Amino acid sequence: MSDYKTYLALFVLSALASWLLVPLSIRLAHRCGAVDVPGGRKTHQQPTPRLGGLALFFGFFMPWLGLYFVENRISSTFKDFETFMAAMFLGAVAMLLLGMYDDIKGADAFKKFTVQIGTATVLWFLGIRIDELTNPWGPPIELGWWGLPISVCWLVGITNAINLLDGIDGLVAGVTLVMATALAIINILSHNVLIALLTVCLAGASLGFLPYNRTPARTFLGDSGSLTIGMVLACISVMSFFDEGRQSASSMITVPLILFALPLLDTARVMLGRFFRGKPIFQADRTHVHHRLLSMGLNPRQTTWTLYLVAAGTGTLAICLTRMDSGSQIILGLLLAAVGASAYALWVFRFRSRWTKRTGNSSNKS
Repeated sequence: MSDYKTYLALFVLSALASWLLVPLSIRLAHRCGAVDVPGGRKTHQQPTPRLGGLALFFGFFMPWLGLYFVENRISSTFKDFETFMAAMFLGAVAMLLLGMYDDIKGADAFKKFTVQIGTATVLWFLGIRIDELTNPWGPPIELGWWGLPISVCWLVGITNAINLLDGIDGLVAGVTLVMATALAIINILSHNVLIALLTVCLAGASLGFLPYNRTPARTFLGDSGSLTIGMVLACISVMSFFDEGRQSASSMITVPLILFALPLLDTARVMLGRFFRGKPIFQADRTHVHHRLLSMGLNPRQTTWTLYLVAAGTGTLAICLTRMDSGSQIILGLLLAAVGASAYALWVFRFRSRWTKRTGNSSNKS
C-alpha cells in the first residue's frame, strides 16, 4: 500500500508542477518570439506560444527530488538507478534544447537528426541500450556491436514518431498520457518499480499540461515538448521491454510495437507515401492520420478523441499481452496483425473512394 501512495503522490506532484509552470512558459515564449502563426497546413486560428515543453519537462523531473526526503522501496530503487536516471535526464535535456532552438529559430531535418543520433549514441555508451533481441522460439539473439545502430534507430525512431504526431491541439499530450498510463500499469503489475515511477511522473506531467493544450489551445508543446517526450518514452521502452527477464520473450517483441503502434505506423505510412510519390520524405504535408481524419469531416476535437481511443485500445492490448502466456501472446499477436492490416486496407479504400468522389465533384463543378 505504501508503494501505491508514493505513486499517487508522484502523479499528483507531476501534474501540479506541469500545470503551474505552463503560464511561465507562455510568457517566456512571447518574450523569445516562439509563437506559432496560423497559415499553410496548420489548423489553429490564433498566434499561439509554443514552449509548453518546458513546463512538461520540469513537471516530469521535479517530483524526483521528493524521493530524497522519503525512505521506502521506491525511493531506494530510484537511488540505486541514479546513473540510468542521470543518463535519461541528459538525453531529455538535449532534446529540450534542440526543440527550443527549433521553436525559436527553426532547425532543418539535418540538424535535428545530427543531434538526435549523437544523443542516442551517447545514451548507448551510458547504458541505455538494446543488447539482445528476444526470440520466442529459442535463445535470445546477442547483438554485440549491432546493438549500437539498433538502439540508435529505436531511440531516434520513437523520438521522431512522437514529434511528427504533434499536429493538432492536445493530441501528443493526450496520447502520451494514455501510453504512459498503460506502461505504468504494466510495470506496477510486474513489480518493475523504476519504470513505474518514470511512467507515473510522465502521465502526471502530461495531464497537468492538457488543460492548456486542448482545443482551442492556449499553448503548444512545440518541438521542445514533443522531442523531449519522444526521447523519454524511447528510453523508458528500452529499459522496460528490452531488458532480459522483465517480460516473456514474445511480449518483449510484440508489446512495444503494439503500444507505440499509432505513432510508428503513422510515421512509416507517411514516409513511405512520400517516397513512392517521389516527394522528399522529410517535407511537411497533410498526409498524417490526423490530417486525413480532418479531411473526412471530423473536427479537431473529434479527431483528437478518436486517436485517444485508438491509443487506449493499443494500450489495453499491450497490458493484456503482458498477462498472457507465450503461446497465447503469439496467437493474439498474429490475429492482431491480420485484423490491423485488414482494417487499414479497408480504411484506405474508403478514404480514397471518398476523396475520389470529392475531387471528381469539384472538377465537374469547375
